[in-house]
Amino acid sequence: MGGKGRMFHGPKSSLITVGCLLFVAAGWPNYIEAFDLLVGGTVAGCTQPENVLPRSTVTASVAAPRAKPKFRQPTYGILRASLPITLDGRMDEAAWHEAANMGPFHFTWWKSGKKKQTVAKLLWDDKYLYVGHICQDEYITARYKNHDDPVARDDCFEVMVAPDPDRPEFYFNIEWNVRGAYIDGHRANGPKKPSVPWIAKGVRIVGSYKGTLNDDSDKDQSWTCEVAIPLANFAKHMKRASLKPGDQWNLNLNRHGGDTNMQYSQWSRADTSKPSFHTPHRFGRVTFVNAAASP
Repeated sequence: MGGKGRMFHGPKSSLITVGCLLFVAAGWPNYIEAFDLLVGGTVAGCTQPENVLPRSTVTASVAAPRAKPKFRQPTYGILRASLPITLDGRMDEAAWHEAANMGPFHFTWWKSGKKKQTVAKLLWDDKYLYVGHICQDEYITARYKNHDDPVARDDCFEVMVAPDPDRPEFYFNIEWNVRGAYIDGHRANGPKKPSVPWIAKGVRIVGSYKGTLNDDSDKDQSWTCEVAIPLANFAKHMKRASLKPGDQWNLNLNRHGGDTNMQYSQWSRADTSKPSFHTPHRFGRVTFVNAAASP
């Protein structure tokens, strides 16, 4: 695949705009500074606790046993967008700037190689849950273009939602690549039971990237997606038919894939010895807040 930058719409759209897309946001002089600010800056409206082991205390040359770190569920307040987001794969609307970064992702099963960090934000309105993310990536892989293609073999991003926190084992997942190809799944009885057929209707994905696709002979910078997921997909499984401020979901964001420097990262840390994102007991908690973000 050639080209130094492209924008992709999801599989239901035929529009593909070719050109060099630089992530230039209001008040940010260039893309790298913007990414460093979002990843490393102070985050308001969310908590991202670390599982920190206590320092060992040595007595008579014998180290005291380390206590197992206690899991603390991360939280995030989802701002309400006052107007629908224009999906263009740029995340340059004021609403995205006002929304808090969910915090640096955890590399739960980290082995080796350079970590690829992520900026992720959520918004909502009466019709949609919006997911926006910027994925740092030196080797972007995205071969698939259609719904139900095996996007897990590409560099991909995933949202998992349990729309009723009282039923944490009842959850949905949607996973996509920068081209807008996606898969959808549903577990009605937890991760140990078979998945249930489910189609996420009306999902819209627009992606852009800075670099080249499927060419690991050079180094890329990042890929970005804006995603609109109709709330109607979850309505009959929520505590009430339409979201209200103060409502809460359990949710996690995950990322993995690619051919070179393949790794796994996530918002809320899982507790399995081997990579597995299907750990609903470790999802974070999000709250839909009334504070409106600008269009």
